[in-house]
Amino acid sequence: MKRDEPHLTRRKALAGAGAVGFATIGMGRGRSTASPDEYTNYTYAESDAPSRLLVGWRSTYNDERVAASPTDSVDGADGIRLIDLRNVLPGDTGSASVGLRLDDPGEAVPEGARVWMRIAVDGDDGRAAASRALAERIEVDVRYDTGVLGIGRCAGADDEFVDFGEPIYAGTMAGLAADGDLAAGVELDPGLFDNGCLAPGERRCLTLVWRFPADGGNAGQGGALDFDVTFHAVSCDRTGNPFAADAAGVSG
Repeated sequence: MKRDEPHLTRRKALAGAGAVGFATIGMGRGRSTASPDEYTNYTYAESDAPSRLLVGWRSTYNDERVAASPTDSVDGADGIRLIDLRNVLPGDTGSASVGLRLDDPGEAVPEGARVWMRIAVDGDDGRAAASRALAERIEVDVRYDTGVLGIGRCAGADDEFVDFGEPIYAGTMAGLAADGDLAAGVELDPGLFDNGCLAPGERRCLTLVWRFPADGGNAGQGGALDFDVTFHAVSCDRTGNPFAADAAGVSG
């Protein structure tokens, strides 16, 4: 007979916090289609702000929901693997939907935070030539999930309004890997608010859609690519890139 676990594991606690929080959060600036099972994975990002940043995400492959993250890690400070391309074929497609919100630290008036994102694309060194060819062929679109005038906001990459969000990047995976700004880190600000600060009770969402074009022969087959994102929250009065500060060993 299986013993009942006497305490919540970190993964269960994150899943519970994410499911409840994302489902019940107010959406005063736009209609939401949030539901308790909206995301299949949750973690906390690295944060220098008073409130913790909760990250929820889900992925699809050829229109089927991927049940779990490609990586078993729940440490958002080390990055989140949104896409893991292995054995993909021409004609394959996939997506990832990400939601960010501040987790109330229990204070009467939780503070807002600025949110930064860094993207890393890595190939399989053991299949370097095929991975480079795959990166040249995979088309990827990364954008804010803002919907239209708030309608469809944070509804995910499979929503009908996904193409109306403000683009962050559109091109090949190889081009994304070479994008110096995204590799160094960019502040997430969809342009809807004056100061770009993520407020308590607000969500900020992203979508990523990729496709392996059917034309182009077999180039890239057998290659492997990883798409990782790292989020970092800082206080609203801090404007510098926290990833640059981390690399330099500077805090605050």
